[in-house]
Amino acid sequence: MQALDPEITGSALLPLAVHRDAAVRAAVAGRSDCPMGALVSLGHDSSLEVLSALLANPRTPSSVVRRLADHRDPRVAGVAVQRLRNAFL
Repeated sequence: MQALDPEITGSALLPLAVHRDAAVRAAVAGRSDCPMGALVSLGHDSSLEVLSALLANPRTPSSVVRRLADHRDPRVAGVAVQRLRNAFL
């Protein structure tokens, strides 16, 4: 999968962050070198797979995590709240 290719970095990941396949977007969301703009944009994704990958990525901005703490799906909200709690431990 192109989204997992370590040769593809930086702005080359941006088209993959809006790919129609949620698995591709999730792969980008989980990358430690995902561009900050893509992380913020992926925070609006409708896929639980993408949001889970985003919340597992330590580089995801706290503003995105805080917004996901209010997500309508309790699984997403719960993970986000736990991440915010762990940040203060």
